[in-house]
Amino acid sequence: MTTDLMKETGKPSIQHHTRQDLDKEFREYYLSSSIPSMKVGLSVTLSLFIAYSIFNRMVLGHVPEQEYFLKFGLIAPILLISLIVLYIKPLARHLTLIFILLNLISCLAIYYVGVTSDITSRGYSYFYAWVMLVMIGMHTFYRIRFRDLIILNALQLLAYMLATLFNHSYTLTFGYFNNLFFVVSMTTLGFFISYIFQSLNWKNFLHQKALSENYHRLILEIRDRKEAEEEVLHSERQYHEALDCFPDWVITVDRKMNLIMVNSPLKQVASDAGFTAELTGYNIVDSFPFIEKAEIDDVKAVFETGIISIGEISFDYEGQHVFVETRKIPVFRNNIVEQVMVVMRDRSKEKEIEALKIKNAETKEVMLKEIHHRVKNNLAIVISLLVMQGKKNPDPDFQKLIKDIELRIRSMALIHEHLYRSENFDKILLSNYLNSLVTIISGTFSGHQINIEPDLDDIMASIGTALPIGLITNELLTNSYKYAFPEKREGTIRLKLERFFATGFNLTISDDGIGLPEGFDFQKQDSLGMFIIRLLVEQLDGTLNFTSKGGVSASIIVPNCNL
Repeated sequence: MTTDLMKETGKPSIQHHTRQDLDKEFREYYLSSSIPSMKVGLSVTLSLFIAYSIFNRMVLGHVPEQEYFLKFGLIAPILLISLIVLYIKPLARHLTLIFILLNLISCLAIYYVGVTSDITSRGYSYFYAWVMLVMIGMHTFYRIRFRDLIILNALQLLAYMLATLFNHSYTLTFGYFNNLFFVVSMTTLGFFISYIFQSLNWKNFLHQKALSENYHRLILEIRDRKEAEEEVLHSERQYHEALDCFPDWVITVDRKMNLIMVNSPLKQVASDAGFTAELTGYNIVDSFPFIEKAEIDDVKAVFETGIISIGEISFDYEGQHVFVETRKIPVFRNNIVEQVMVVMRDRSKEKEIEALKIKNAETKEVMLKEIHHRVKNNLAIVISLLVMQGKKNPDPDFQKLIKDIELRIRSMALIHEHLYRSENFDKILLSNYLNSLVTIISGTFSGHQINIEPDLDDIMASIGTALPIGLITNELLTNSYKYAFPEKREGTIRLKLERFFATGFNLTISDDGIGLPEGFDFQKQDSLGMFIIRLLVEQLDGTLNFTSKGGVSASIIVPNCNL
């Protein structure tokens, strides 16, 4: 209801509901408004039942009717639970579901009492009367949806009929149909009671809702008018107080560029600088000569365009050079810019911090370049040492080993050379790197009549990806030079680099040489080169596939080039 919303927010609210929303709200209203009467009804019924049981036990003793009456005590826990949940506030939102479950249990109680009853005993005549009381009590005590009451009543009637079927009371023809007639009649009476209750409460609900909304609408109008009057009375005072507390310098000018308002921090600065203390009414150019003409022109432009403008001015103040950011904000009245508020914020310290960050970044960039340059030079020294060592030993196998190691080191040194020359110190363009690597390898095997055809897409890769790819490419290319074209046959080696989905790529190195030997399985090769390839592909979480048809083709798929 709107009253609850007003209590929570402090403001009235007028809401427009659909029929479905009204039904839901009515069910909550119907249940909550009926809780006091349900408490009284259940308490009285439970008390009378207990008192009547005790009285009968004391007066009548152990007569059959008394024993049979106590069977009906099965309904007492249901009444007790119903009464208890009404006093537990956290269960208020679940009352409908609880009452439905409890009345479903009453169906089981009806069935149990009927099935376990002896139809020949004197007390059996109480059974149908008890069923009638249970049914009429459900309609009287429980304020749940009419449709749910009909379903529950139907289930109770079904439980009664099943019980009479299994205890063979239907053989008592006249008594059976007489009792059934009274049960059905009482059920019908319960329907009418529930329908009348809900109809009356529905009308009361609509009337109360209409009155409540009209009342709150009136309250809303009165409050809005009062708030508007208060805003008119206090807006100017609050406006000035807020701006005086603002640490930035704030001024407001009219279309003639005269000062309408100057906040306290700026007045203090003006006073310290030797300007007049009372600035209101003076022209902004006369009052603040340090404001550049371009800024004054920006203020005039804001009057014409109504668009916020941001600028910056600098001047010397108390022996220091001050940088001030200016924001020119239009103040509208009747869709016309009547005033412009200029907010000036001292950004001198921020400028110093920004300059320091730029200087640190430049220093870091120089250091990283120097590191990559030194690593490249150190690797070049290692290569030179290997070449010198190779010249001292003419053994062909040793010379071959030295050349393989030299090419692997050159592929690593090439990475640092590209990083040294790049503006990005954690990524390189993979196509440029591979082109440089191909040039080095083809120069090493210059005596071979082999044509290399690169087709490389521009893909950026981190050093953690580029270095393994360079080593893998080195191994595969040198293998093609060594084994694909025996006796220095002519041939072609193709390199193809293409993007694979969003972050990955596919590198294919193929030749038109003699192909792989029969039964070749690269997973079982024990050479150092194949071991390096398998290790690096696994490091990249990639896949490597060899095919041999008109030569050899090796395809490496790397899912993420940023690792």
